Amino acid sequence: MYDQPKFANPRRGLLTAVYAVLSGLLLVLLAVTAAAGLPGPTTAILASSQTLLLMALMLQLYLAHGYVKLTPQGIVVREIRLRTLPWRDVAGIRTRRLRANTVVEVVMADGRRRNLVAPVMLREKDAPRFFAEAARIQHWWAYWRGRGPG
Repeated sequence: MYDQPKFANPRRGLLTAVYAVLSGLLLVLLAVTAAAGLPGPTTAILASSQTLLLMALMLQLYLAHGYVKLTPQGIVVREIRLRTLPWRDVAGIRTRRLRANTVVEVVMADGRRRNLVAPVMLREKDAPRFFAEAARIQHWWAYWRGRGPG
């Protein structure tokens, strides 16, 4: 229990690269439209492209920096912001099929459910790693839920 495990989505680098390419294509589209000198469509495309670019950048931040870290206080989840799920508030931890992926779901004492950003099973060949990491999270919960640090 001395080391604090940290889990990240194994595909986050590839997904970040894909969204970076999409963002670049949007910028090229803007430049071509502006160079063509189309005043009406240029304004509309510029506004929608900026919105899409902002959404792509937010998604890129989410994918690039999302992780889960286990501490004696609870599960630290980093998505766009940092949040801690205290062990005393966790009622259960289980795996759940979510569309094409399998994720770790945390059931809170008040009934709310949170899907962790990592670990994630994207393909069947990832199953041994995923289930080992999910078991490690369950083990930490079993160990720390009855005893708070300090």
